[in-house]
Amino acid sequence: MAQQTIDDNSLLESLFEIFRNRGYEGTTISQLSEMTGLKKSSLYHRFPAGKDDMVKAVVRYVSAQLHQHIIGPLLDSQEAPEKRFSDMLATVKAIYSDGRKNCLLNVLNLGDAKDDIKALLNRDYQDWIAALAKLGLEVGMDPQEAAIWSGHFLTIVQGALVIQRLTGDASTFGNCMEYEQKQFLKRCNKP
Repeated sequence: MAQQTIDDNSLLESLFEIFRNRGYEGTTISQLSEMTGLKKSSLYHRFPAGKDDMVKAVVRYVSAQLHQHIIGPLLDSQEAPEKRFSDMLATVKAIYSDGRKNCLLNVLNLGDAKDDIKALLNRDYQDWIAALAKLGLEVGMDPQEAAIWSGHFLTIVQGALVIQRLTGDASTFGNCMEYEQKQFLKRCNKP
């Protein structure tokens, strides 16, 4: 018999993993029911608009995690910029299991992603860019350079995830993150 109760955080984490692996269009209510252990009626009780409500809840859940564990610490000027960047890289590597797990941003943009979901994802992307750009300013980058660097860094994160998945080379993501860290530390140590 399927499990009939699950706390909200566990449910959202389960839904996150499902959408992260299958995307929006590749996930059915039946799969969501089976993988969460909840009957379809229980899912619809919690999420009246079905899969749309579920994916929005997952995006909000991931957004809260992103702000708590990445963006907030990046903005904490009590810590040295080098430490904040290094801590962010460690968190990013953990979130993506050293590149073995997909990014929700990536998979939810496959196919015809809904505009409201794209808007939620874009807001988080812009918040992360802004936090990185602020960090860049703190280490002496001019505003234009900081904006370019922050966008470049997130492009490297996304690209490394895609290329690692494509090639099966488990070192791709880690190597890219290590390179980015070295480049940032060089920037911090510039006279």
